Amino acid sequence: MEAIVQQFFDYQQLVSLVLFGTGHINDTYRLEIVADGQPQTWLLQRLNHHVFRQPEAVMQNIQLVAQHLEKQPYELKILNPRLTLDGRWLHCDPSGNYWRVFPFFDKTTSYEQVETPGQAHAAAKAFGAFARALDSLDASQLQATIPDFHNGLWRLEQFHQAVQNAIPERLAEARAEVDAILEYQSLFHQVADLNLPLRAIHHDTKVNNLLFAATSDKANPTPVAVIDLDTVMPGIVLSDFGDLVRTATSLANEDEADLTKIHFRQPIYEALLEGFLSEMGEILTPAERNALPLAGPWLTLMQAVRFIGDYIVGDVYYKVKYPQHNLVRGRGQVVLFQQMGFLPS
Repeated sequence: MEAIVQQFFDYQQLVSLVLFGTGHINDTYRLEIVADGQPQTWLLQRLNHHVFRQPEAVMQNIQLVAQHLEKQPYELKILNPRLTLDGRWLHCDPSGNYWRVFPFFDKTTSYEQVETPGQAHAAAKAFGAFARALDSLDASQLQATIPDFHNGLWRLEQFHQAVQNAIPERLAEARAEVDAILEYQSLFHQVADLNLPLRAIHHDTKVNNLLFAATSDKANPTPVAVIDLDTVMPGIVLSDFGDLVRTATSLANEDEADLTKIHFRQPIYEALLEGFLSEMGEILTPAERNALPLAGPWLTLMQAVRFIGDYIVGDVYYKVKYPQHNLVRGRGQVVLFQQMGFLPS
């Protein structure tokens, strides 16, 4: 590990290097060093190149976004990567792992769940400010680091193939969820037919991808930074608002097996909508604004498609902790989707 740190810093002392955060994809370490006689704190991270198969493209996107944000009237802190001593954004170690360094924002905190309308409003406003600042960035300059990530029609096609190739016993177990997905599949066509404009979109707008001031009121926190920019790439605005709605409106997490704990909270949704529109309202086209009510159902049904589709073919994509893990996840998404009240057109 010290050999990796030496790629990025000319320092006098390595004080500490400890695991940091709860991320499920990348490995993150809090790094403390003494350089130029001063204590410094950074984040050292191993980028999961099995998920992000084009590590250089990921870093090019992040740097492009960071450079653009620096030129905008953007009040949040910017996650600007640090170069190696020989001028690279990534260091590839002898084992083929990719490492990078980001600034550590002191006196901040993060939340795993949205508990209050104030938190929802602050989160949506922060992600909205991020999207507004990127409005003038030509999205075609960004590379699709995960192709078809939120392409509903492509996900639906993959789901139909999964049903055809399903393990019979698993298909029988998931029959109710499969039928529910097929009943509402027109939603994916409805959104695709809108032909919404491509924007530079975060694509992973969970509340734990925000940092808040540690000293601010937890019920109404002050955002400090939008983080985890690995999925910033071209997309439609429904991706960002939809993932906010999907992940914030219910207190139950994706692994909740007790479906009675899944509740769509209308006051949280209204706070999300108000916060997001406070930043993006004047920028959105009429078609985008009118489509926002579809965002939550669209993204939630898409996640159900991914979980159930993976379950019926034998768990080939998502990591699972027990045999029915993906089925439990998918059922939860179907229940949340149904509570959103979407009616096929």
